[in-house]
Amino acid sequence: MAVTAEPGLKSATVYVVDFMEPGAVVTRPVPIPRAEFQRAFLRLSRDVRLGTKTPQAAARELLHLLPPPKGGETVDSQGDWLLEVYRDQAYTLVPERQEGPVVLTPAADEALRARYLQWCAPRGGGDCLGLLDDGPYLRTDDRRAFALALAFGHVLDETREALTHELLDVRMMVSMVVWTVALYCMLWVMPEPTTKALAAGMTLLLMGYLGLQTMYGLMDGWARMADTAHHATTFEELRAAGEEFGKVLGEDAARAMILAVATLGGHTLGQVLPRVKSLPRFNLAGKQFEAQGGAGVMGRLEVTEAALAKEGALAQAVAAVDTVATSPQGPLAVVMLKKGTGSRAGQAPGGRFAETVIRHRGGNRQVELSDGQRWHLPRGKSAADIPVEDKVGDMLQKAVTQAAKEWGPHRLSRQEQIAIEQAQKKGEYWLAKLLEREARGRFVHARLKQQFDGPLQFKPQGVDVIDPQTGRQYEILAGTESNLARHGRRMAGEFFRMLTF
Repeated sequence: MAVTAEPGLKSATVYVVDFMEPGAVVTRPVPIPRAEFQRAFLRLSRDVRLGTKTPQAAARELLHLLPPPKGGETVDSQGDWLLEVYRDQAYTLVPERQEGPVVLTPAADEALRARYLQWCAPRGGGDCLGLLDDGPYLRTDDRRAFALALAFGHVLDETREALTHELLDVRMMVSMVVWTVALYCMLWVMPEPTTKALAAGMTLLLMGYLGLQTMYGLMDGWARMADTAHHATTFEELRAAGEEFGKVLGEDAARAMILAVATLGGHTLGQVLPRVKSLPRFNLAGKQFEAQGGAGVMGRLEVTEAALAKEGALAQAVAAVDTVATSPQGPLAVVMLKKGTGSRAGQAPGGRFAETVIRHRGGNRQVELSDGQRWHLPRGKSAADIPVEDKVGDMLQKAVTQAAKEWGPHRLSRQEQIAIEQAQKKGEYWLAKLLEREARGRFVHARLKQQFDGPLQFKPQGVDVIDPQTGRQYEILAGTESNLARHGRRMAGEFFRMLTF
């Protein structure tokens, strides 16, 4: 699909959205032998830019994540203590500054720190994973990273051994890999996991090497381990959680994750392509990616970069992707590919600019106006068809925003609570979060119907709301990437304003 600039309009980045639907395709992790893994990691690690940052800071920079908050609640106890809270419960109380003749030491945290340093002793000694760079004790994110290292097991030892005779900072390289994978996996712990930039490239590589179904299993496994790490106070608890996730992960998936970090870290398109293609068994991963729908997605994309035109689907996707949003409902992966420089969709009535933010392969598109409104335009409609004034839509958007603010766990019905609790008991934390988000959507929809039913028509199917006086249509939806993309696909022929919360 070609994107051309309209005369007199400023250029902007346009995204093409497409869907991967593996269906009944049987996939399994591509086997990566130890020797091939170590040779590849050694070769790739020589070009990784380590810099002078801490391992966690370097990993956050690679994944374009904001640094963790520095502030914390203070407790009156001879100094300042950091209280870490998760799901409205306090799990860790760490001293940051103490005064007076007696230094208070949290016994459990000190014991865990000692066991961590003991674990590090045969692995280079000291703070081998950089978990103590931000303080004397292991905080929640440190515990997650430590549990992941325990889950990697001997594969992490293989990683360290691969660099034995190199002049690289082995501790920095290995700990940066662990932190990057841990922070990447935390992006999974949301109702519809969404990854961007380097993380999106990692997701596509893992789709090829592991298969989407395996990835969904890993997402649930990671969520269980992360939850345990939040509660853990002893080394034994962290080791049990890590070993449990290690059983789900397996050697080949662990090696694939580590190689993905080494392959994509801090490189341009021209550098990434040869690195990706040099990975062990990349041809097998490419075939598995294509079998899951990757070939169709890339076949529909007009490749403008000459360097990509002759590459396979997986190499093209890793180089071109901007965002990947996955959902357990399907299974289905939404792939948003950056389409370089596109154009504004035009000027909407009232002197507003309308910028195309998503193009669907069916010719329909989503535009965002300079006043914040978002509209879905089917094929044949343009920004000129958007009304100059939409008081009903503005009123509905205000009501949607207010209803979303009123939402909380106390709004769940008994049936919804039971469904969420059952998902949590089964370890399906990902599904539990999705059920909670769906309940929030029903609550917002019900609130609006309660307020406006009568003057406006509320429909159980199709577009949510219709104004019978003007015929304008409105859709109420959570503003996640995959949800926006899915609505554009499901109602490709409808002209409606998108009311997001």
